[in-house]
Amino acid sequence: MDLYAQNILDRYKNPFYKDKKLDAVINHKEANRSCGDKVELSLKIEGDKVTGYAFSGNGCAVSMASADMLGDLIEGMTKEEILKLTKEEIYAMLGIEISIRRSKCALLGLLALQNALLSEPRSWSDYHI
Repeated sequence: MDLYAQNILDRYKNPFYKDKKLDAVINHKEANRSCGDKVELSLKIEGDKVTGYAFSGNGCAVSMASADMLGDLIEGMTKEEILKLTKEEIYAMLGIEISIRRSKCALLGLLALQNALLSEPRSWSDYHI
């Protein structure tokens, strides 16, 4: 097992942002119906910046590690910056090659995050999967 795969397993087994108590302003749920992975995000926003992030859910190591690592990535970002995040940035954050079969797992947290901030939700096709 390479270092990056270990990184995914570490964040899956010992997540930093999972089930944290947060005085959230926004809560949003998404599910990957093809495999059953589910995530619910909670965001605290002050001004135009995300100042708090937490999630709950269940799923595979890739989806849960990705949802957890998003907290590190978006700390201090504005809504506009978050809405510009791409699937390639998420894949780079994970540090492993993501196959087509695992792409929805890797992007579930991003879909939930961006939809939490949008009045018109995005769909999987917006990520060209």
